[in-house]
Amino acid sequence: SVRLTVGFGPGGPSGIAARFMQKRFTAVTGQDLIIINKPGAGGAKAWSQIKKDKKDGYELTLLNFPHTVLQPIARGKNAGYTYDDIQPVLYYTSVPQVLAVRKESPFKTFDDLIKAIKAKPGSITIGGTGIGGSNHSAFYKFNKVGGLKAAYVPFKDTSSTIAGLKSGSTDAAWTFTTQGVKDGESIRMLAIAAEKRMALFPDLPTLTELGYPVVDMAYWSIGVPPGTPASIRKKVAETFKKVVNDPSVKADMDKGGYQPILISYPESNKFKNELGNNYGAVGRALAKKKK
Repeated sequence: SVRLTVGFGPGGPSGIAARFMQKRFTAVTGQDLIIINKPGAGGAKAWSQIKKDKKDGYELTLLNFPHTVLQPIARGKNAGYTYDDIQPVLYYTSVPQVLAVRKESPFKTFDDLIKAIKAKPGSITIGGTGIGGSNHSAFYKFNKVGGLKAAYVPFKDTSSTIAGLKSGSTDAAWTFTTQGVKDGESIRMLAIAAEKRMALFPDLPTLTELGYPVVDMAYWSIGVPPGTPASIRKKVAETFKKVVNDPSVKADMDKGGYQPILISYPESNKFKNELGNNYGAVGRALAKKKK
């Protein structure tokens, strides 16, 4: 069997992204894919264990980006890993971030929320998953581009973020299109941080259309421990590529609000470096604001 450690709980986008593959892994490979959820510290609890895993291709980790970029900057040595330890071999899916409110919210439109933020600087609360994660990144970019002052409220995972939004603990939340599918009856998405509108949500405007040019995606990759031989990296990448190319897996991702991508080893290293460069500045800005 193959073990895949996930740094978040089973009900959020990461857990679901892993289970898309689990359903077809045995049929494609003849082996079981065992998913181990190890939430904590914004994913860092799982990623800090990577160096201890065997380099045989059977002990793998689901890597989240830009989280893996931001956590070492936000937590320093407390993250338990460095970005050099992060070794992606196959980026296979992504999701755009969205700004959402609960269905009963007095903010019916994006403009309603913006007016409230500007009228009461620092008093409108916006939830998101963790400190130094992708939601926190989107929050920072949004505030900076708009010259806004909203208050960020971190939650341990996406499910908690949405629960806080539904209960009224926060006024709005940064979350993902996946939650628009899962919680569409109880939340209202106001805008999407993508380059273009999504076919699944054709009426959801992009932030750029609304005058706030923010594009922020979350990406997932299969990861191996540092020091894993190139031959094993290639084998792991090819194996999972067969799984995610299965039509049923692609269909599940489309229906779930995910956007399939395929960036395989060794090109995955280049994309990792690009993400590190792009989000490193955001991470340093967030760390500076904490001081």
